[in-house]
Amino acid sequence: MSSQVRSYNEWDPLEEIIIGVAVGAVFPAEARRMVEATMPRRYWNLFETARPFPAQIIAAAQAELDNLDRVLTEAGIVVQRPTWVDPASLGGYTSALPRDSLLVVGSNVVEAPMAWRSRRSEALAYRPILRHYQETGAHWVSAPQVLDHDRLVDGMPGARWAVNETQPAFAAADFLRFGRDIVAQRSHVTNRAGIEWLRRHLGDTYRIHVLDVDNPHAMRLDCTIMPLRPGTLLFNPDWVDADTLRRSLFAEWDLVPAPRPVPREQPPLYMASEWVHMNVLVIDQERIVVEAQDDDIADLLSGLGFDPIRCPFRNVQSIGGSFHCATTDIRRRGVLDSHL
Repeated sequence: MSSQVRSYNEWDPLEEIIIGVAVGAVFPAEARRMVEATMPRRYWNLFETARPFPAQIIAAAQAELDNLDRVLTEAGIVVQRPTWVDPASLGGYTSALPRDSLLVVGSNVVEAPMAWRSRRSEALAYRPILRHYQETGAHWVSAPQVLDHDRLVDGMPGARWAVNETQPAFAAADFLRFGRDIVAQRSHVTNRAGIEWLRRHLGDTYRIHVLDVDNPHAMRLDCTIMPLRPGTLLFNPDWVDADTLRRSLFAEWDLVPAPRPVPREQPPLYMASEWVHMNVLVIDQERIVVEAQDDDIADLLSGLGFDPIRCPFRNVQSIGGSFHCATTDIRRRGVLDSHL
């Protein structure tokens, strides 16, 4: 049976995608160590209880996600949406960001073992979709879920990362796909044991490389580097330098520094850095979705020969991510190849 799921990289022509939903999102109640390691300092106290995000932000974020659905559908892309579950009733967070919990590699769909207690049940919203994909030939697996979140974040004082190695843990967004090569980072939500579990699960068909980045709050790789097409990489010059990228994996690639983000106050970036403007969605090697007000990114992409599609998304960014995070591409038209 030919699988409906088939996606090897971040840039082949997009044919099918999952887009999240924002309704019901709440501030995740997490261990103080994890909050201080990953969240902007001025918002730390909001994470003590699972209180709802401001209603106007949730309503606007849902409208932005629905608009992205319309834009991609009109472009001929099949869009799937999760079944709504109430995050608050599960001690959860949101169903707006499927890229964090679902990793697609070829015909494999892996549910990530999430380091955040609030995200342990997040994949429930996507289970009906995943069941359908399995019935059409996909290989769906749930990585061994974290059973003791308190022990996982019980680290030594001064340790670089909030998570230790007692249990495998990773966020799917800490991995980017380059065909046979997958680039990963260790972070506050992805440990060495999690990366090794994925390496063994995928087998010899894929090679996982770990990139060392200088982001003290690391929890997603797609705001540090973002492949735009084979041979062109957008990178965050604050968190990784071009020399490091050339020495490690990208010696033959054009390395494009992202423009510095323009500071903003509204809506607040409760759960993301200002570098979230790098979190674009590549439709194909001509079209890329960018936030409607991010003029510098749009101009940069135009200069590289892309057609930037501007969509409002600042309220989705407010609750934790942008276009790449708020989607999981299910099928891209292409073949498995080597690019690194």
